[in-house]
Amino acid sequence: MEEKKVIRMDEHKNKNKVHKLSGKKILLGIVAVLILTVVIIAGTCKTKQIKISGLSYYTEAEVKKAVVENGYIDNSVAYFLKCKIASPDLLPFIDSIHVRINRPDTITVEVKEKKRAGCLLYNGKYVYFDKNGYALESYEKKYDDVPLVTGLKYDELVMQEKIPVKKEKVFSYLLELTTAIDKYNLPIDQIYIKEDGNALLISDKITVDLYNKKDIDIKISELAGMLKKVKGKSGTIDMKYFSEDHKIAVFQPKKS
Repeated sequence: MEEKKVIRMDEHKNKNKVHKLSGKKILLGIVAVLILTVVIIAGTCKTKQIKISGLSYYTEAEVKKAVVENGYIDNSVAYFLKCKIASPDLLPFIDSIHVRINRPDTITVEVKEKKRAGCLLYNGKYVYFDKNGYALESYEKKYDDVPLVTGLKYDELVMQEKIPVKKEKVFSYLLELTTAIDKYNLPIDQIYIKEDGNALLISDKITVDLYNKKDIDIKISELAGMLKKVKGKSGTIDMKYFSEDHKIAVFQPKKS
């Protein structure tokens, strides 16, 4: 006959108890490791230096001040993780940031700035606006490569709100102009918006009449050479008959 194996109830209970204790020990071990990791990070990763890169207009001091005042954590790993979860809003024309840990005590905040569509002179200050026409910053200083926009009709400006003009499409047009001007490094001081919505570009004593909104990139690229030829003169470059196929522009000297 087959021998029957007898299992005592107290032995079965003891085995379960051993398994349960092992599971608790593992869990306690994981918790202990996590706590130890947090303690080590807190003790060794205190940030002593913040580096800033990728700036076009803002200064390092402005960005550092904004970093510290907007949810900053004085620990390189903790701040890195926080920015991975939710990037802080620093300054109006900062599109995004990327945080890198150089050393346990040093981080680099890499900044990507938004393009400024232009600026207006209002109450003695330069008001910078974005492609959607929102007035986002007001400074006494003017950035050299952001053209001053004149000719726009509005009653008043309110910061962080849209500039109240009738034709809102003018702002996307201005961004197209300023992007092309920056691309070809043209010395444009001012953009004057005429009543029909088209633009005059002013460079020193030269006025450029773009006539319409067609072929902007081509017109601006050709202007680079034209402005060099008339440097030091006064007058108007008329681009009424300019097109991609017929690159014709007429220079009309200013009558003395």
